[in-house]
Amino acid sequence: MINEFTLERLDIPCGWIRGEGDWAGVAAAMKRGETVEVIQEVGSTLWKTTLPEGHSLSWDGDNLSTIKARIWISFTQRRFSPESALPKVQWHPRVLWVGIGCEGGTSRELIESAITQVCHAYDLASSAIAGIATIDTKANEAGIIELCQGRNWPLKTFAANILNSVEVPNPSNIVAQKVGTSSVAEAAALCAVREEILTADERKYTQISIHQRSSALICGSNPLLVPKKIFRLGEKPGSVTVAVAFCAIEYLG
Repeated sequence: MINEFTLERLDIPCGWIRGEGDWAGVAAAMKRGETVEVIQEVGSTLWKTTLPEGHSLSWDGDNLSTIKARIWISFTQRRFSPESALPKVQWHPRVLWVGIGCEGGTSRELIESAITQVCHAYDLASSAIAGIATIDTKANEAGIIELCQGRNWPLKTFAANILNSVEVPNPSNIVAQKVGTSSVAEAAALCAVREEILTADERKYTQISIHQRSSALICGSNPLLVPKKIFRLGEKPGSVTVAVAFCAIEYLG
């Protein structure tokens, strides 16, 4: 029955994170069998195949006049007006890989602050972050390790020669002289995306549709959402460079 179709019955991938919004309002609309519009910009669409007959979800602009609630599925951090009568929520598949380059001894506080500032400036949801990527010589950097452990983010590291083989918009000869690659943050973010796409078919915990994999390979040609940004924290030691890349295959780990 339609009135038994609730928000909790949606077979949403386990890695998706609930974002801001009126979850109670959307859940109530679904329970009443009212039309709920779904706008999905990223993530697997396999969850749609498990919907029961007679469900009240709508997409592709259907039944606009009857919409009583809306669900966004994206990596964008939308700021809903509290004055809107239409309840809205947002789900965030983890599709953003953050590349990090930093000086030795850079604190977790500075790295986390830099990522937060980038997300705010580019309207990116921090909940959509899949993980952190950097050069392998930073695999034991305390600030990065503390951040990844605290936020439950995986850490991918890549050798300098691998990073140096990646074409980036902002290479640096100074960085190349110091660490053996002209880019760390941008190249690491792009390498993380490439690795996710190439290994997606081998994962046991996800199914990749032909459409999604094709989209991933197409987007993979230019997935850098945020070119490198350099941050410092007042007079405190250390500096961090941040870049963000999009992966059409979401992280579910």
